[in-house]
Amino acid sequence: MGAGNAATEVAGMYSSPTDISTPQVRINPASVAGKVADMLSAKAEAFKITLCGDMKGTLMFIFPYPSIERLAGNFFPEISVKSKDDMDEMTISAVRETVNIAAASYANSISQMSGSPVDISIPESVPQPSKEICGDKNSEVCFVKNSIEFLDTHNVFDVVFYPELGAITDFMGKLGLAF
Repeated sequence: MGAGNAATEVAGMYSSPTDISTPQVRINPASVAGKVADMLSAKAEAFKITLCGDMKGTLMFIFPYPSIERLAGNFFPEISVKSKDDMDEMTISAVRETVNIAAASYANSISQMSGSPVDISIPESVPQPSKEICGDKNSEVCFVKNSIEFLDTHNVFDVVFYPELGAITDFMGKLGLAF
């Protein structure tokens, strides 16, 4: 539901139909999840949002440069973004605002489904996702990957959610599901 709500928000912001992938959910060692996130962000920019409240975890949004160009092109039609060097503060701001709105959609869905408050942090740039995922407190992570595609350009960005295992267990219990 969070991915669907995020895709709806993005579609409205950028006047483009969007489509979402079926979530891929896995419990992985943090090292494996970190390698996957690093691979996804090899030619992209990653931004993280921390979830606070009853659901603790992190949402990471991974935007390949063509997707950043598509996003920023709504505001700056002549922009070309092929690498980090092509991004100015306005471009980064446009992507962070997209991350903020999409993350709020995820958090609101989690909150509505669980009946528990969920808050989000300000988006932060993440140069190496594996360092975030493989922090000293993570040995295993629930790794949920979605892709959201702009159908007018076929540009995709990935959303990776890794909640704390205890938080996801409690959340699933509130939904009446064993995890």
